[in-house]
Amino acid sequence: MKRLFTLALVLTTAIGYAQIFSEDFNAGIPSTFTLTDVDGLTPSSTNFSVASFFGNTLTSSAGVANDCAQSVSWFNPVGQADDWMVTPAIIIPNTTLGLVLEFTAIAYEAAFSDGVEVYISTTGTSPADFTGTAIYNSTPTTPGPNPTGGELDVWTKRSVSLSSYMGQTIYIAFRNNSNDMNILGIDDIIVKELQDNEAELTSLDITPFSVSPATIDISGVITNQGGNVITAIDLIWTDGINSYTDNLTGLNISPGGSYNFIHSDQLILATPISANITVTIDLVNGNTDPNLNNNTLTAAAVGLTSIPNKVTVGEEKTGAWCGWCPRGAVALAEMEATSSFIGIAVHNSDPMTISAYDGNLGAYIPGGYPGGGVDRVLEDDPSNFSTMHATRVTDIVPCAVNSINAIFDQATNKISVTSDVEFFGNIAGNFRLSCVIVEDDLQSSNSSWDQVNYYGPGGSGNSSNMTFPPSINNGFSFNTANSPTPSANFGGYDHVARSLSNNDILGDVGSLPSGIVNIGTYNHAFTDVSVNTLAGYNDAGFNWTKAHAVVMIINTTTGEILNAEKAALTSSNISDSWDCDPINGCIDPGTGSGTYSTLTACTMQCNVNAIQENNEFSVNIYPNPVKDVLIIDGEYTSANIYDVFGKLVLITKNQKTIDVSDLSNGVYFVNINNNKTTKVKKITITK
Repeated sequence: MKRLFTLALVLTTAIGYAQIFSEDFNAGIPSTFTLTDVDGLTPSSTNFSVASFFGNTLTSSAGVANDCAQSVSWFNPVGQADDWMVTPAIIIPNTTLGLVLEFTAIAYEAAFSDGVEVYISTTGTSPADFTGTAIYNSTPTTPGPNPTGGELDVWTKRSVSLSSYMGQTIYIAFRNNSNDMNILGIDDIIVKELQDNEAELTSLDITPFSVSPATIDISGVITNQGGNVITAIDLIWTDGINSYTDNLTGLNISPGGSYNFIHSDQLILATPISANITVTIDLVNGNTDPNLNNNTLTAAAVGLTSIPNKVTVGEEKTGAWCGWCPRGAVALAEMEATSSFIGIAVHNSDPMTISAYDGNLGAYIPGGYPGGGVDRVLEDDPSNFSTMHATRVTDIVPCAVNSINAIFDQATNKISVTSDVEFFGNIAGNFRLSCVIVEDDLQSSNSSWDQVNYYGPGGSGNSSNMTFPPSINNGFSFNTANSPTPSANFGGYDHVARSLSNNDILGDVGSLPSGIVNIGTYNHAFTDVSVNTLAGYNDAGFNWTKAHAVVMIINTTTGEILNAEKAALTSSNISDSWDCDPINGCIDPGTGSGTYSTLTACTMQCNVNAIQENNEFSVNIYPNPVKDVLIIDGEYTSANIYDVFGKLVLITKNQKTIDVSDLSNGVYFVNINNNKTTKVKKITITK
C-alpha cells in the first residue's frame, strides 16, 4: 500500500552545452509555464497541492535544499491524473548539429510509480494543442502495486531528440496521466544543441574489496552525449603513481548510445593495500572533448586479508498511528529465521519513539510510513526485506563485529555494552560504531500503544495477508483484528529500538580511528544506558530477557552500515533457576526466571517424565560449548535451534553436522525430532 507523504529526495542538475532553454525550478515553477489540472480530483493527503503541477522545496540526503515540479496521482476517491505542465515558447534553431531535450524524473514510490508523457506543440499551450504522439512515455500500463512502466524511484536523466523540430517554435508539455499511483517529480529541463565528439564517463565499475593478491578489472560505461558517431576513445587510468592509456578503436557509439568498456590494463593488488583509481576520457575521435565536466570518475580498490561474514540490518519506519504499518511488523517477523539479518523497528510519533533515530532515518529511507531499508544503501517497501537482504548480503565488506558483551545490572538498572570489531584491510574514510538496544514483546495498556490497523474487517487493506508466522505471536492475524488493536492482543511490538548510543544515527564519535582504519581489532565501550531512559519505559517498563544489543559499523560519509551483529543481554547478578523440560528434565534457562529456585524442587516434579521420554531414542550432541560446527550423533529427522527467548534461529534436516557459525555467542536449545518424539539439548556457543 502507499506510503504517506514525507518527501526527501536527492536532486541532480545537468550541465548542458550550447543550451537553448533550461529550467531547474530552484525558484519554484515560473509564471511563464502553463499549468492545467484537467482531472480536478482531490489529493489523498493535505500535504499535496491541489494544483496540476506544483513546486516544492525539498531537502536531499546531503542537506541541500532544491525545488522540483511535482504532480500527484493518489486521490481520494481513487482516480486517474490528467495534469499538464507546459513550457513557454522555445525557438529551435536550424543547425547541422543535433538537438536534444533532457530532463530528470522520479517516481516517489517504487511500488506505485508514476510515469510521464512528453508532447510537442507548435500552436499553443492548451492540452488540446498537443495532438501528436508522445515523444517520451513512461506511463504505467498496469495497476500498482509494482506496475509495469513508471519512472524509477531515483532521479534519472532522460534524453529525447528534437532534431525534427529545427527552425520551429515549440512548446513542450509534461503530462502525468498515471492511475492511482503516488507522486511524479520533474526537474532540470534542458534543450541543448549537441556538439561533436562529446563523451561522458557515465559510471565506473571497480570491485571495492578483494582478498589479496587480486587482479581487478577497470571497467565502466561511456555514453555518447554528442551529435556524431564515436569510433575511437583514448581512456586513461592512474593510481597516482602510474598511468595506463587504452586506445579504444573500432567503436560504433551512436548519439545517445552507450559502450561498456574494460581497460586493457588491470589493477594488481599484491598485498592488502588501498589504491585510489582515477579514470579519464582523454580524446574522442582524436579530438578534445568540448565538455570536460563529465569525463572523469574516481573509485577506491582495497586488498583484504580475508572476507568476513556479512550480516545485514533492516530498519523499518513505523508507528502505532500508521494503519499500513502492520505489514512492516509481519515482514520483520518473517525475517527472524534468517540468521544473517537483524531487524530494527524505528517508531515515529508514539511512546516508543527515539527522536534522534526517527528524525534522521528519513535521509536514508525517504518517504512515508511504513518504510524499509537495508544497511542504509537499499530502500523499498518493508514487505521486500527478503529481496533487499538477498541483494545486500552477498556484498564483500572489509570489517566484522567479532563479539558483543551486553550486561544488565539489576542492582543499578543499567545496561553496559562493549564490543570488539575487526578490519581486514587498511580502509580510508570516517567510520564509527553504533549500538542500539532492541526489545521484543513490548506492550502496554495505554491506548496510545494501540496499533491502527487497515487490514482488519472492512479495512481497505483486508485483501492482503497480514498474519505472523505460526512461531511468532501465536500466528496472530491483523486480518481478523479491529482497529486500533491493543498491543497485548498481538503479543506486543517486536524489534523495537529502545535506545540509540550517543543519540546519533551515525554512531559514537571517536569509537574508531578517523581518516583511516588499519588492519586489526578495535574495542569500544558504549556509554551505560539507564533503563528509565529507554523509549516507552514509563508505560512498558523493561524486560532484559527479551532484549538484545545490536552493534553496527557505520561509514559516516555515506551512512552505510558495513556490518553488524547482535547479542542477548545477560545479567551481572543472575540467580540459578530451573524449568522442567518434559524430555531432558531440569534445565537452567540462564535468565534467573525459571519456575523452580532449586534443582531439588524441579527434580521432584520433572524427573520421571524425562526418563520415560529419554528412552524413546538416543542422540549425542557435541562439542559443547561449540564454536562453528555442531555434530549430532544418532537417528533423527530434524533439528531446530532456539535462543533463550524461544525465537527460532536455525532449521535443519537430518544432517550429522550443523553450521552454527552465524549464531552469536550465548545459550541455545536444540529441539531434536524423530517421527515420534522430541529431545531438547542445551548448548553454548562460544567463539
